[in-house]
Amino acid sequence: MSSPVHFASVLDALPQQVWKADAQGRLLWMNARLAEALNRPDLPTPLAQWLHEDDRAAFAQRWADAQATGRFELEYRVGGHWMLAQAQRLAESALWLGTHTDIAERRAAEHRLHEADAIWKLALECSGDGVWDWHVQAGIEHFSDRYLRLYGFEPGDLDATPEAFDARTHPEDLARMAQDREDHFAGRTPVYRNEHRVLSKDGQWRWVLSRGMVIARDTTGKPLRMVGTHTDITERKRQETLVWQQARVDALTGLPNRRALRERIERALAQRASRGEELAVLFVDLDHFKEVNDSLGHDVGDALLVQVAGRLQDCMPADGASNGAVARMGGDEFTVLLAAAQVQPQAERTGHGVLEALSEAFQVAGERVYVSASIGVSLAPRDGLDIEALFKHADLALYEAKRAGRNRMAMFTPSLHDAAQRRARLAGELRGALQLQQLSLVYQPILSLRDPAAPPRKAEALLRWRHPQLGDVSPAQFIPIAESSGLIVDIGNWVFREAAAQAQTWRAAGHEGFQISINKSPVQFLSERGHRLQPDWISHLRSLGLGGDALAVEITEGLLLERDEAVAERLRALREAGLAIALDDFGTGYSSLSYLQHHDIDTVKIDRSFIAGLENGGKALALCRAIVTMARELALEVVAEGVETEAQMLALREMGCNWGQGWWFGKGVPSAEFEERWFPAATR
Repeated sequence: MSSPVHFASVLDALPQQVWKADAQGRLLWMNARLAEALNRPDLPTPLAQWLHEDDRAAFAQRWADAQATGRFELEYRVGGHWMLAQAQRLAESALWLGTHTDIAERRAAEHRLHEADAIWKLALECSGDGVWDWHVQAGIEHFSDRYLRLYGFEPGDLDATPEAFDARTHPEDLARMAQDREDHFAGRTPVYRNEHRVLSKDGQWRWVLSRGMVIARDTTGKPLRMVGTHTDITERKRQETLVWQQARVDALTGLPNRRALRERIERALAQRASRGEELAVLFVDLDHFKEVNDSLGHDVGDALLVQVAGRLQDCMPADGASNGAVARMGGDEFTVLLAAAQVQPQAERTGHGVLEALSEAFQVAGERVYVSASIGVSLAPRDGLDIEALFKHADLALYEAKRAGRNRMAMFTPSLHDAAQRRARLAGELRGALQLQQLSLVYQPILSLRDPAAPPRKAEALLRWRHPQLGDVSPAQFIPIAESSGLIVDIGNWVFREAAAQAQTWRAAGHEGFQISINKSPVQFLSERGHRLQPDWISHLRSLGLGGDALAVEITEGLLLERDEAVAERLRALREAGLAIALDDFGTGYSSLSYLQHHDIDTVKIDRSFIAGLENGGKALALCRAIVTMARELALEVVAEGVETEAQMLALREMGCNWGQGWWFGKGVPSAEFEERWFPAATR
């Protein structure tokens, strides 16, 4: 058995300070290491006396608690050094045996870590971010003052738990936040990053960017501690929402724009089969809107579009499907999207409702404005299963509605696709029609109503196209193609040269003063903007020895709607050279009388739609009489187009109309046939 002296030597050799104390905490014995640290005090001596004054209260409390448990443990400073004190009461005794283990190095490391924490937290606070420090497994979270004030709270207002702010997170954002958090915990993402909304103290939702990182894990890899920040991104989100709206909402009407509509149709197509729905795309295009814009101004036009948008929305089915929408595509073009199990009947009802709603007068800026609409409809899946097919087929149906007279609706059919292919073929082959001599002119007489039996002194040159495979192609088909492609410029110049040559021939044959009318497309006038007449028509007439009175140029009211000074200049140049200017289809435009004030017009041609109703009397008769009376007061000549019966001719003559043109007098024929019919003496 070892002697007490030998046992004390062993205790003196230990790296720890060893001590024995009584229940009052007085040191009764200590090994050499502790005696040296305390400068060999007299015993007994209270242990608390040798502790740092800031640690004595904690020692007293912990020592008192240990009397009940028989175990004591505390970190405190002895002689300026941090020690871990551990003691246990000896069995069946009031004495305690304890040790002091130097933990100064560990405490210094913890202090350095704490200082580092404080430094980066201070840096983050200074950047304007709120800092959070989450002890994951303990369920404790520390929030910086800046973090709390971000949401209008003060320190102490909320519990220091992660649940406190999770409960204030927007319900729609919780799932994404939990997923992003779990991805980082599992190591799938190096940094936690999430944007979500938090309910502030004032009841407002604030958007925040939350970023964080796990900085400590346990031995199994589970997170122990995670730190991060919250950055207020509410203003950024507001700007993003504004940009999103500007990119998808029409600024004038507030309707979805083309981009937004395409996104909705994409979603509707993707969901169509699962929902058991069909879709309808209705292209709605206003008729004669340009005339409103040009005659009343763009402000009135914009105000009208806003009212049109409202009426279109009112026409949507009350039980409209979730995918239904009204959008503005640009200009005066709108689109309606419908979805239903059987969508065609709904599309037809909605389309007819739109036609009826838009036919009612609009009150705009003190003006009563009238417009109508043309509508083209395509259906999915019948007419296509992608946006481009649906748009293309709705556009073809819209073209058909306009071609058929406007103010109506047309459903897409395969025949419209065939017609479009025919137009495409005509557009390609029209380019070679001039060189291949497929184009020709026929001449329709314009007779004096005072003496219809007398030989004509006027005729209108009408363009014809005889296609080698398709036969005679209607001008109603190829003239719009020529205008849209720009070919009308070359064709119009060819018509001018042919008509001028024919006028020269007939005048040289003794028909002095004979005048041929030719139509000049608005596209031709606009193509000459900023240039001289191309070709120089006036010089060409002089080279043929003709005066300007050999030709009359017929223009449409649509051209004058442009109010283009270059157009007015072209008209003045023609008239100064002696060419007559005739206003074709008079009465069908938006405000015809105003043109007669701004331009020098020689002749007005009453549109055939008025002549057709003459025999029934009523408004048609009154309108024709009013036009003739007005023309007489303005010293203008009047030509009635589309005269097809003797009764029409007699009624026009009675009201004082100068000239008549139409099948009652004769249809358009080639020059040789015209001569044989109207100049028989010259052909013998």
